[in-house]
Amino acid sequence: MPAMTLTEKIIARTSGKPSVKPGETVWVVPDVFMMYDWPGISDRYAYLLKNRFNIERIPVADRTVIFIDHMCPPTGEHETEFHHGTRRWANEQGIKLFEGLGIGHQVAAELGFATPGAMIAHLDTHVQLLGAFGALTISLLADLLTALALGRFWIEVPATIRVELEGDFQYGVSGRDLIHKIIKDLGPDGGIGKVLEFVGDGARKMSIDSRMALLCQIMFCGAISGIFPADDKALTYLKNKTGKEFETVVSDPDATFFETIRYDLSLLEPHVVKPSSPGNACALKEVEDLEVQQGYLGSCASGRLEDIEIAARILKGKKIKPGFRLYVVPSSREVMVQAMESGALAALVDAGAFVSSPTCDFCYGKTQSLCAGERAVSTGTLNVPGRMGSIYSEIYQTSAAVVAATALTGKITDPRNYL
Repeated sequence: MPAMTLTEKIIARTSGKPSVKPGETVWVVPDVFMMYDWPGISDRYAYLLKNRFNIERIPVADRTVIFIDHMCPPTGEHETEFHHGTRRWANEQGIKLFEGLGIGHQVAAELGFATPGAMIAHLDTHVQLLGAFGALTISLLADLLTALALGRFWIEVPATIRVELEGDFQYGVSGRDLIHKIIKDLGPDGGIGKVLEFVGDGARKMSIDSRMALLCQIMFCGAISGIFPADDKALTYLKNKTGKEFETVVSDPDATFFETIRYDLSLLEPHVVKPSSPGNACALKEVEDLEVQQGYLGSCASGRLEDIEIAARILKGKKIKPGFRLYVVPSSREVMVQAMESGALAALVDAGAFVSSPTCDFCYGKTQSLCAGERAVSTGTLNVPGRMGSIYSEIYQTSAAVVAATALTGKITDPRNYL
């Protein structure tokens, strides 16, 4: 049997073939179908499946999960009724539905849906963060409707870029900075048609939270997905969540990679993404001291315990700059409870932050809107015009540590100055 990468092994298993190679087109049957409720998507899917495809019950209901994490809490009758419709459809189909637990991508990890060697299909591109556990996540939008109806979808087998990491991050630097550096180096199309696989001693030193933050933004270099082979950290996380033992899946030693790139984590500096594209990354020092009016720490990209705790270390015993607005939104209920128990949330509230229960609403601009001429530092997933309010405002994407340090000065600030 020919040598294969981790990604090729997962695709081969889910396609029922002994082996696959890059460029080959195959039908695959994923282990999990995931989605969230959103107007024009989940309600439209429910309508089309029944009224156009004449499917009363989708064939993959037992492998499908849906999360209510947007419009939480609902701010009008139409949103409340929309959630009712999602619940009704999930109940009719026998689909597992989760709400009130937080942002679906994070909750999926906590529930143990991402396991080594699994394939997960979702309509959203940020679900790639589940690759932190050795799972291959594939984003489908229009195709997810067909996949739900058929129980499978076709994929062109991607080549793999091997990313070798060595060293360890400086304190105040994290996986969020690394992905911005990678996007800067590869450009918005450097990963097109590829999967990035992260290996090496530096990869093993990265925390699970940092790996998830990195992979959440992987699509902005054009990559289909990203993946870490499941190591002891990932396997321990999954055992603690599920009580089950898992075996890792890795690339063969003689597997063929499209190319290999290397990073020494100890040399990495804090990075920022300038408006108005997620691919417009630069070193923080290029925009240092730029005045900012608002900060957002949250989202599926960077609202986990590690993010909240480093922000608390920076802000503990201090006050945010008068007039600066800082919003902190844990990614899940579990994270929020952990941050409460550790005292991190108390430190942030005492510093002047506004803390919310988990929701996607801060990330896509439903709340804490910017007005024309304002700037924000954000750990959210996008910085396109209008994402957080006025199209004439600016969003600078960065890490939780940079958001916290900036909250003290009102200017984009290197967090290493406060650590």
